[in-house]
Amino acid sequence: MSVFKKLGSAVKLMIKIILPICLILAGVAGWSYFKSKEPKMKRKPPQRQAILVDTISMQPGSYISSVQVMGTVMPEKEIILKAKVSGEVISISPKFVQGGVMKKGEILLTLEESDYRIEIQKAQSALDKAFSSLAIEKGSQMIAKEELKLINEASTGVVKATDLALRKPQLIQAKAEVDRARADLEKARLNLSRTKVIVPFNALVLERQVNIGSLVTIQGILATLVDVDTYRVEAQVPPDRLSAIRISEKKGSEAIIHSQYSKQTWKGKVVRTTGKMTSKSRMAGVIILVPDPMGLKRLENNPQLLLDDHVEVSIIGETLENVFSIPRLILRDGNTVWVYNSGVLEIKEVSLAWKEDGRVFIKHGINSGDAVITSDLPAPVEGMALQLSSGDRS
Repeated sequence: MSVFKKLGSAVKLMIKIILPICLILAGVAGWSYFKSKEPKMKRKPPQRQAILVDTISMQPGSYISSVQVMGTVMPEKEIILKAKVSGEVISISPKFVQGGVMKKGEILLTLEESDYRIEIQKAQSALDKAFSSLAIEKGSQMIAKEELKLINEASTGVVKATDLALRKPQLIQAKAEVDRARADLEKARLNLSRTKVIVPFNALVLERQVNIGSLVTIQGILATLVDVDTYRVEAQVPPDRLSAIRISEKKGSEAIIHSQYSKQTWKGKVVRTTGKMTSKSRMAGVIILVPDPMGLKRLENNPQLLLDDHVEVSIIGETLENVFSIPRLILRDGNTVWVYNSGVLEIKEVSLAWKEDGRVFIKHGINSGDAVITSDLPAPVEGMALQLSSGDRS
């Protein structure tokens, strides 16, 4: 009885051990079976994705370079007109107003003439008196010569004909009096002419200091005048751009002046430099002369170039031969350009002939027919795949 009891206990123990093992083995077998039956996915290597780009075809050409600068309009000739004689202002030209334009030789104003006409009469009287004294002295000299002749004939001795005996000093003095009186008359006439103040050149009246009834003294200020035949524009140019500008009084580079207050343009010529650089911006100053800035010689009604106006100036430089022109935005870092070459990116380093606002001109580094990329690339790498936006490949 005890034997059977022990045998039953052993069987129960084996069942507890073997049954879990069998279940585990059955589960593994079932997993292996189903795993072998599932579809298998084959991995393929990723295909290269070509980036769409836009391009422009390069063709060499000749271009005229220009330098874009800012400048200030200033008078080329400005004077403070002063009176040469004193007197009361009795008349003024109707054009003698601030902003008025007067031609060379016009009468600006007239001073009272009475005092100066009296001075002329006095000077004329003094001259007549001097001529009379000279005539009397010439007669006295003739008498002195005759008296000396009679003395020598009546006496045995000879009296020498000295200058004093012939009254030559008196004659010289009489002639000097005539010259002085003549000069006084000329001065009086000159002073009378100066009572009419004449405009010395074609002028713009900037300031007027007198009115009718004003009492003007010698060297008293009458007006401030500016020559309207020519204005000058003082522009600031980067020093490295000076080599492209012709600076000459006769054959200076042409300049186009653009005013900020109108669409009108004026033509000028670069004639000289200021001879110094600005202290803050370290720019070189150049002088541009602008003829007829107020349009007085033109038939059409053009606006005037105003003094102290800040203007934009395009200075025409030298002609660039056999160069490639591209927008400045597609010049990449390190003076390189991106070129579409048979479906891949080629990065070319270029040398520049000139830079302007918005454009650059390439002398070396690209060839005629190159397709320069205008699109932006996120991470440009030499040899990366590209595709033209039109879909064509080359």
